[in-house]
Amino acid sequence: MRLDPGLTAVDLRQGKLAVLGVVKFQEPDQVRPPLIAMLEKTLGEERGDLPLIRADSVRHVLGDERYRRILLGYEYHGTLDSAALREIADPLHGVARFVVLARVEKDRTRNSARGISNPNGGDRADYAMGITGRDATVEIRLYDVARRALVMNGKYDGSSENSKPIVSSVRPGGGPAVSVEVGQAVPPEEQGYPGAPELAQALEEPFRAFARALPGAPQPAPHPPPPH
Repeated sequence: MRLDPGLTAVDLRQGKLAVLGVVKFQEPDQVRPPLIAMLEKTLGEERGDLPLIRADSVRHVLGDERYRRILLGYEYHGTLDSAALREIADPLHGVARFVVLARVEKDRTRNSARGISNPNGGDRADYAMGITGRDATVEIRLYDVARRALVMNGKYDGSSENSKPIVSSVRPGGGPAVSVEVGQAVPPEEQGYPGAPELAQALEEPFRAFARALPGAPQPAPHPPPPH
């Protein structure tokens, strides 16, 4: 993570923070709304002290055409160039000094089966817990549009899992989980695995980590000393 040492909590509170958007490389615009909603939700929950301007308001201020063009450029290049920052700065003057946006760089699903002992024994098939996980990497950037400068950015990894019991040939007590890579021809659901979590779920913790890294975040309460 990179943080401009000159960025302060007072700057963020007085200048206000606007969510510009969340994009995924080479994916249609339709994937964005739940990702943006998750970023807004986590910022609101973790940093209620910061005035937050939501993406719908930013799009209204910039206009639909300019908003789509700026996010498309960010999707392909992973950065806002000086021209894009100029286009943002004037309409947002007096609305918000800082804009945050994120770009999903990796999105991968995986399947595994974790053995569960069969309490009845005998020759019946062993049961396992089928796991479908989603792993994502996202880069998050914070720009000071008044200074036309990038003041904070970082890459974060996140994951989420769904699980349900399945009939499996995994032997209980046979060691750690057995990973099963599922090909594209057979969806995991048809093999008995649960569906993959939504991408937004895998991004929740990365977005929370970013919010906590912003200057002025509340410090976690210290652990009480162990009893003597």
